[in-house]
Amino acid sequence: QILWVNLVTDGLPAIALGIDGKEDDLMKKPPRHANESLFAGGLHRKIMVRGMMIGLITLAVFYGSLYFHEPLIKAQTMAFSTLVIAQLIHVFECRSLSHGLFSRPFFENKWLVAAVLSSLSMLLFVIYIPFLRSIFHTTTLSWIDWLVLILMATIPSLSGKKHKDQRKQSRPLPSPFLQR
Repeated sequence: QILWVNLVTDGLPAIALGIDGKEDDLMKKPPRHANESLFAGGLHRKIMVRGMMIGLITLAVFYGSLYFHEPLIKAQTMAFSTLVIAQLIHVFECRSLSHGLFSRPFFENKWLVAAVLSSLSMLLFVIYIPFLRSIFHTTTLSWIDWLVLILMATIPSLSGKKHKDQRKQSRPLPSPFLQR
């Protein structure tokens, strides 16, 4: 399952993200210094925090399912699906380091949307096609299960949007030489 998650969430979406257009305000930002790390400005912290949030949400869904006396296979399928959905939502956040999830038009990168829809289709295949279900040790999920896991999977993105909004408000005004 872990290899499959990596293939689905990092394969097609990553390629499509690579051909995504630049941000509109990119040229208004000063250039990075030549000796400055790619992870400067807290990027390493963002990556770690987002990874931990997705991991904790996935564990919460798993243990929450067990708490409500669901079979182990259902708890595993719920956690598996939450992890995939959360990472696919995160792909759209990766389009911008400084703006929120919905700051750029959703369908601007049609390849990214197609890649995410393909990944979602593959997730549904391993849950609802009996042959694949037996290979991946998954079980079917009800619409309530999907509602719960989708709501849980959006938590990291919603908190990330709040953090970006707070950072924007506390950011100093741009230098006058950047304005025309």
